[in-house]
Amino acid sequence: MDKRAYWLWLQHAFGAGSPKPWSIFNRFRGGIEEFHSGGAPLWNSMKFISEKEARMLFAYTISEAEMMLEMSEKLGHHVITPEEDKYPEALRNIYDPPAVLYCKGEIPDVDNSPAIAIVGARKATERGINAATSFGYQLAISGAAIISGGAVGIDSAALKGALRGMGKTVSVLPCGLSNGYLIENFALREKITESGALVTEYPMETGVTKGTFQVRNRLISGFSCAALIIEAAKKSGSLITAKHAKEQNRDVFVFPGEGYPDYSGKECEGSDALIHDGAKAVFTADEILIEYRRRFASQKPHKPVEASGERKARVTVQPNMPLITQMAALASMPVFSERNEADTAISEDARKILLALSAEPKHISELEAATGISTSKLLGTITELELEGKIKAHSGRRYSL
Repeated sequence: MDKRAYWLWLQHAFGAGSPKPWSIFNRFRGGIEEFHSGGAPLWNSMKFISEKEARMLFAYTISEAEMMLEMSEKLGHHVITPEEDKYPEALRNIYDPPAVLYCKGEIPDVDNSPAIAIVGARKATERGINAATSFGYQLAISGAAIISGGAVGIDSAALKGALRGMGKTVSVLPCGLSNGYLIENFALREKITESGALVTEYPMETGVTKGTFQVRNRLISGFSCAALIIEAAKKSGSLITAKHAKEQNRDVFVFPGEGYPDYSGKECEGSDALIHDGAKAVFTADEILIEYRRRFASQKPHKPVEASGERKARVTVQPNMPLITQMAALASMPVFSERNEADTAISEDARKILLALSAEPKHISELEAATGISTSKLLGTITELELEGKIKAHSGRRYSL
């Protein structure tokens, strides 16, 4: 019997986000197997287990859990439970460790090197997108892993920045790995699995609900030693991540709104309020990493494959500076100039997109009309071009050279 099946059985009964599986594991010397062998008389005698949960424990069998485990692994989803060495120690130390993690790719070593969560608005401003990309890049080339949710906006920008820096990334999903959530980020998901992991508590095709986002957010902060919030309105899911971070004894950093400390717009009301509550305002990756250099003294910065020359030790995020110029200043990367690329290795679709773009941002619908490329292929190629630094992303699914 694969011990992981017992954890799947418990998670099915108690649901994702419940602290009860971990509590049961620690309560019995024989672990979950001893709990399982006690059967209904034992389960019904434990006051913290509700009648509904006891019924679920009885209705869902270990055999069914084994089948779920087998099906998941046939799909290429690695199943990790708290009894395994691969399970991050960082998650064991939160109040409600996940009973099961479904992964695609490889989770970075978040216990022995800094891992920074970057989250924020989906409908982000261009300033926020530039800042998230720059932070992701700067942190990645300094050796930090970037943890995020993978939604459009700040999350995606931070992950793309980290990938450009050849860094490790983790995208924590609010659904099963086979679910079509945010299909426009499919190409980004595939890139993440090459150097990091997609992670979720939910099996296979489990769908998205409001509750799954809230349960998921505790893992974004749980994987990390700190959370960076960029552009969060008053009622933002990013504030839930910040709340979890505080409860988990993680540090909280904020990239302030443009007008901070005065009014800086509704898109930053929530994040700026965090600064008033004690979060640290930051403008560079160094301001974050200085907190962890002693803790992770053996972790050495690295340079991206594309980089040449000496990397600057400190570059302030300047939202009005073109993003590619920021990256070039940071790592001596070649700056892409309009229509001067002689790269014969790019695909025909990429070439069409580059020819259709200019310095003026164009909506994805305009690109579709100009190139004749289907939306799904267009989004994938655009992601590739972004990661190569050939195009810039703007809010509202607009792109430019």
